[in-house]
Amino acid sequence: MIASATPPLPLVFTGRDDLVDQGVDILCNQALRFLAILGAGGMGKTSLALHIIHRPAVKQKFGQRCHFLPCDIFENAEALTQGLISIMKIMLQENQGKQEALFNYLKATQHDLLIIFDNFETPWNNHGSRTDIRNLVEKIAGCERVSIIVTMRGPHGPGEIPWKALGDDSGIPQLSPAAANEAFKAFAGPKVESSETSDSLISQLMYELDYIPLAIKLSAYHARKISLDTLTEMWKNYKTGMLRDATTQDSRSTSVEFSINLSIQLLHENQNSIQLLSILSFLPNGVPFWESNLNQMISKSVQPSNGNWSLNISVLLDTSLIYIQNEGLRMLAPIREYIQSQYPTGQEIMDQLEIFYAQFLKDLPNNDMQAQPMLELHINNIEKILRAQIKSGHSKSSCVSAVFILYPFRRFASVSMSLIDLILEKDKKINKDDEVEFKLKKAKILRSMGRFQDAKDQVILQAQKYFKQSQNQRAQANSMRWLGNIYFRQDKYKEASEMISEAQQLFQKIGNELGVAECLKRLGDIYQMQGRNDEAIQMLSDALKQFQTFGNQMRAAECLLSLGELYRKQKKYDEATEMIMKAQTQSEEIGSKQGVANCLRTLGRIYMDQTQYDEAVGMFSDAQIQYQNIRRIVDAAWCYQYLGTTYRLQGQYEKAKEALTETLELLKGFPGEKYKIGWTLLEFGHLLFDMEDFIEARRKYEEARNVFDSHGQLEKDVDRCSRALAKLDETIEQ
Repeated sequence: MIASATPPLPLVFTGRDDLVDQGVDILCNQALRFLAILGAGGMGKTSLALHIIHRPAVKQKFGQRCHFLPCDIFENAEALTQGLISIMKIMLQENQGKQEALFNYLKATQHDLLIIFDNFETPWNNHGSRTDIRNLVEKIAGCERVSIIVTMRGPHGPGEIPWKALGDDSGIPQLSPAAANEAFKAFAGPKVESSETSDSLISQLMYELDYIPLAIKLSAYHARKISLDTLTEMWKNYKTGMLRDATTQDSRSTSVEFSINLSIQLLHENQNSIQLLSILSFLPNGVPFWESNLNQMISKSVQPSNGNWSLNISVLLDTSLIYIQNEGLRMLAPIREYIQSQYPTGQEIMDQLEIFYAQFLKDLPNNDMQAQPMLELHINNIEKILRAQIKSGHSKSSCVSAVFILYPFRRFASVSMSLIDLILEKDKKINKDDEVEFKLKKAKILRSMGRFQDAKDQVILQAQKYFKQSQNQRAQANSMRWLGNIYFRQDKYKEASEMISEAQQLFQKIGNELGVAECLKRLGDIYQMQGRNDEAIQMLSDALKQFQTFGNQMRAAECLLSLGELYRKQKKYDEATEMIMKAQTQSEEIGSKQGVANCLRTLGRIYMDQTQYDEAVGMFSDAQIQYQNIRRIVDAAWCYQYLGTTYRLQGQYEKAKEALTETLELLKGFPGEKYKIGWTLLEFGHLLFDMEDFIEARRKYEEARNVFDSHGQLEKDVDRCSRALAKLDETIEQ
């Protein structure tokens, strides 16, 4: 019975070497005797224990005296004692009790001995025998040559024993994304071939499964028979119901739902705990800073019978259905999905959660730098509750107002756009101006994502049509300005200039000075790109004065940045640096991370122009990190392009090649960025020319020319490529 319940050493085992090393070090080097492997079901606790005891150092210390006891088949102290006697092959003397025989054997041993209590939560949570279990395990720990490994669900090892736990405060962690992908492919076998498409599908599925080892293994078994696309659809439709091995009887190692149910059974039908579990399972972010937030989130709808949730939290922690991370209550994704399917959150709770988050959004600080970290802790909760309320039509507060608050946070642009789409689809009573305003905001998000055609065709033009039919001249002017901005981002400066100029006239007509200043700023940027530097400086200087009058620090900082860039082009480096430093200071004051990154990038260009290459590299690198942190991928890519150019000028060709390759890789997701893609290819051609790889240089020059030519309005850049090709031909002929 014990032999058949003891699992073999897992052959697929990835991403856990550090934990195994830590466990071996605890047992063999630190002279500590009690190792606890804690965590939720399916996290691979048993696998970890098996790999630890098979390490050479452990085998050398304990030899054949490693005794593995699968505790899920034992319910009380007497059964556990019998199990230990059986696996240690202890012979009972006449009239000798089982525990007497066990402890005589353990105390008499002259060599180090290791006992592995696997799945110890089964006997431990049998409340009728917990005292006997505690006494047994503590007496075993008192035998000086005995070491113990315990694997169990819960935050702490059993009894008053000085356990050393693997992992962090919440137990052993999930796999890393890379290890999860590797494990999935190993379990799935040769049917799953590595490609950009398949790797992307696997990565998304691993994210959905929260990188839990058991869920990864069981999902991979399906991939042996069906495509990854079908597997992804199965997860969407069946969730944890698909995470089982259909070829064998359900058990803790063959079914995620079975494993979760084992933990639920530990609650002994405690209704308060189950109700709290239902609430937590609805919240992807859990409850950040739960001690201060939990009661505010749900107190008006439900209260525990004893008036305090702390006891119920403690009970749930003991089951490992939840865990505490950074003072927040969390639940792993497959557990959330299953709990929600079995104990769905009621509408009264949903309404209370919506009210809490509507107030939370209103109370956010005005400073984005302070507000964004607070918002990030809750953003998935906010999206889920708002989507649920919009879909069901049960919204108790204005979801429209909530989205308007979320919209300025560019880091959460995808959330804003998702909610905007849902409101436009579901809310039949939405105010017409709000509807069109949402379409304009969606256009701005699409533009920032590089999806210029979508922004122009699907959103802005619809909004313009409405505004031209209405009397809302301010909205008309805004739609023209935003469409002009889209043309500007597409490097279509003629159309951009015409649209912005028309918007400026309309803003002047209605007396909207801020709108006029916005148009002056954009016209200055357009003239700068067209090489009309004196006109650009005049426009930007006028815009700067107006923004300063209005107290608009962000726009004033942007004007200073643009003026600095213009002075750089005129080789007035002292004036340029002065402007950029002012812009950086203002950006820091208002918490604009993008503004700071923009300034660092321009300072890098100033250093590069003056051949101060090391300083330039430092600035570009800092700017790239800042852009990556705020998800400005195109801007991060452009920093790599500047790094590539700088390295080339330094003669560091391999570094230059790496940087330019990274630029093109990042820009793959933004095919509308033809100017930047073309310039990167052109710079790559210059690099290969300097490396005297003329064949590849020609290819890059021709690719760059084709990209510029496909744009339709980058004739100067097409000519630049043609000149580069002509120079290449001259060099080859010499």
